[in-house]
Amino acid sequence: MGVPTGRAWIGSVWVPVNQDLGLDHFGEFNSFPRHEIKIGPIRGEMAALTLIHETFEAICDIYDLPLKENHIRCLEHAVAGLIVRSPELVDWVVSELRKAENTCPMSSRSVD
Repeated sequence: MGVPTGRAWIGSVWVPVNQDLGLDHFGEFNSFPRHEIKIGPIRGEMAALTLIHETFEAICDIYDLPLKENHIRCLEHAVAGLIVRSPELVDWVVSELRKAENTCPMSSRSVD
């Protein structure tokens, strides 16, 4: 299955996510002329890891966090490991945040 077209909520910004089969690399985050994550012509695990990676790139850009590429790779693999090896914790976090969304929407929790 290819990367689903969608959008990622990052801070107070919706960032479109698209697969671009014309890319000659795994993926990229663009901040100009608008925020956008593009995933190249890859599938499966590599596409999932790339989406996590580019999401961290977007977070760094939006919040002006000076993380280096190796820092982002460490975070990418740590989060992927959490998702794969501790799915019950991830399910719990998702459940709790979705419940809280009813009383305190994520749009009101920006760290800007």
